[in-house]
Amino acid sequence: MKTTLALCLVTSLLTTACQTQPTEQQPAAAPAQPAAAAPPTAAPAALDTAQVRQWLVASIDTNFSNEAQERRNTDPQDPTSIYTPQYVEYKLDAIQLEFAEEEDAEQKFQQKWSGRYNPQLVGNGTFLFVQGQDYGKVRVTGCKFKERTKDQGLLFTVTTKDDTYHTQETGDIKVISTPQGYKIDDVREY
Repeated sequence: MKTTLALCLVTSLLTTACQTQPTEQQPAAAPAQPAAAAPPTAAPAALDTAQVRQWLVASIDTNFSNEAQERRNTDPQDPTSIYTPQYVEYKLDAIQLEFAEEEDAEQKFQQKWSGRYNPQLVGNGTFLFVQGQDYGKVRVTGCKFKERTKDQGLLFTVTTKDDTYHTQETGDIKVISTPQGYKIDDVREY
């Protein structure tokens, strides 16, 4: 009987040890997976650039065709906007500078936004570097990748043409990835 009890105890200990052994090995294997996953993240950077460029061109070509689209895009609460809510707020603040009555409005604007954007390049026209309040059918005639920003956004030099008013503009547009998809986070007018 003592032998049977000892045998049961040893069997029980071995069973418990065998069941816990894979659990102990899994944490050691888990850190290896993120290290292996890091190189694939770096590899698709060129692919991401091409995808973002394609999205940017398509977004400009389709979103600057009518006023309803523009109103939706400039609403910071609309998740379908092509702009980030921060950029919408920044651009609206810049547009309001023209009507500001406070003497230090420009200084306050600079202080508020200089950490995130370059207020010298904001422009005071519409959201996309289209001169004046009115624009017609805007389309992209050039879009070239320029650089990756510190916050992992992609900066493109974009040339647009307004076929209705026969104007052409060039500037830089920064696109970032958000949970809602790609969004324009800055338009730099030179």
